[in-house]
Amino acid sequence: MPSPSSVDDLEFFTALVAAGTMTEAARHWGVSVSVVSRRLRTLEQRLGVRLARRGSRVLTLTPEGERYRAGGLSILQQVRDLDASVGNAPGEISGPVRVVSTVGLGRLHIAPLLREFQALHRRVECSLELTSLPLSAVQPGYDIGIHVGPLPDSSRAVRRLLGNRRVVVASPGYLARHGVPGDVRELRGHDCLVLRENEGDVSWRFLLDGKETGVPVRGKLLCNDGIALLDWCLDGAGLAMRSLWHVEPYLRRGDLVHVLPHVPTPQADVVAVFDAGPGVPARVQVLLDHLRDRLPERIGSHSPGSPGP
Repeated sequence: MPSPSSVDDLEFFTALVAAGTMTEAARHWGVSVSVVSRRLRTLEQRLGVRLARRGSRVLTLTPEGERYRAGGLSILQQVRDLDASVGNAPGEISGPVRVVSTVGLGRLHIAPLLREFQALHRRVECSLELTSLPLSAVQPGYDIGIHVGPLPDSSRAVRRLLGNRRVVVASPGYLARHGVPGDVRELRGHDCLVLRENEGDVSWRFLLDGKETGVPVRGKLLCNDGIALLDWCLDGAGLAMRSLWHVEPYLRRGDLVHVLPHVPTPQADVVAVFDAGPGVPARVQVLLDHLRDRLPERIGSHSPGSPGP
């Protein structure tokens, strides 16, 4: 077990990396940048290696710094687990769990399920971060990442929580005014509501002749939030491509119509990304099981305008 001073150094360094810059870390701790810089220099002198390259905009870790950060996170988690386990009943889970999720799914479903989970396991502290960034760009240290769609290569384990794909939808009013496209090529003649998550052209993905193909779309309304974009669609502003988990209740009620239902789209499953292995805390495993069991039930029973379970 590391000494108390070593634990302090680990906590300092992992928090500094999570902050991203010494300026942001100093602002968070309420100290000057020179104090943070001096503490980092002292740590590097104790270890005899350089941990990070200082920059005006970002702190870049050296290979030694990355190894110290990764090992530090593991050791600090063990310390927290040990502290939390003292006084707990046998088999009772406890301690913190940090979840990162896409904004729309996180707001509508993951947040309520975390509240439900915490009510069942009172000693667990649940933290939820909603982000439009890819998981690869999120600050490290989260226990579970919720992602929709294909994942880039990752060393972390993946568990499927919900089968899903994205479909084109529109309100009956919009289709009555502008007609129903019968082919993906006709999308260019329609107002397409564009979810702008990054710069560049926007394409909707379809399976054409068995091959995944991007079809460029354009529109006069763009947004980086799927919930706001769906509101536009319900209001008759245009076509939208949204996940089935989001639009299925509206399709059942007739508020939206599935456009191009004969053209298949790729799978875009909802998955959980996490570190697997014997060292995974029990609370993370139990939460993964809870999300896997309850997310399909919640989405299947959830209807627009009702609070849901």
